[in-house]
Amino acid sequence: MSFRRISIGTALFVGAAVILASVGASFAAPNFAIVTAGHPPAQVIGILTTGGNKPITVNGASVRSGASVASGATIETPTDAGATLRIAGLGQICIGHDTKLNVQFDAAGGIRITLIQGCVILRTLKGTAGVINTSQGVAGQIDPANGGSLDACISPSGAVQVGQGAASAAGVGARVLDCGTPAGAAAVPGMATSTKVAIIGGITAAALTPLLFRGSNPSPSVP
Repeated sequence: MSFRRISIGTALFVGAAVILASVGASFAAPNFAIVTAGHPPAQVIGILTTGGNKPITVNGASVRSGASVASGATIETPTDAGATLRIAGLGQICIGHDTKLNVQFDAAGGIRITLIQGCVILRTLKGTAGVINTSQGVAGQIDPANGGSLDACISPSGAVQVGQGAASAAGVGARVLDCGTPAGAAAVPGMATSTKVAIIGGITAAALTPLLFRGSNPSPSVP
């Protein structure tokens, strides 16, 4: 009878573990967009924030924080303000003062910047490629396998500096910390391992308690 109680307890423990593993997998599974024929995916749009909400120009038009920026836009900042362009699901671009660049982006090709003057930091999420070009060619690239960051500056003399921290030193973005933290994939919602262990332990204890303290006779006593 003791062997039977142990077998039942083991089966309950394994069952609880399988159920929670399935729940965890459902949380971790990515959400894939379903694209049907004749319905292409929505255009990716960047959202702009400007330093101190000061105006900058996008395709020659004056804009401030909150403006939407489409792929192919030319962005130019004044001498007294930087800007940050956040592209949901792909990454962000921190633009320095007195900077001019063209930006192209989409989910398949990643983010591509052509830096004309000034300084920029490009950060991409895991799975997104990144490229900074100048008039001299490709200045640097980001491997989409991990994502990452890339900084570049063009000095007034035309010299190109890449990966030397020149853009960080110059101060880029709408705020100092906009591109000051490492880029990475958003955390997938789910339960922590410690939480899963606690739940399994609670379920198992609740199931085993009546079996372990019931006594040798599995049937209720008859008066």
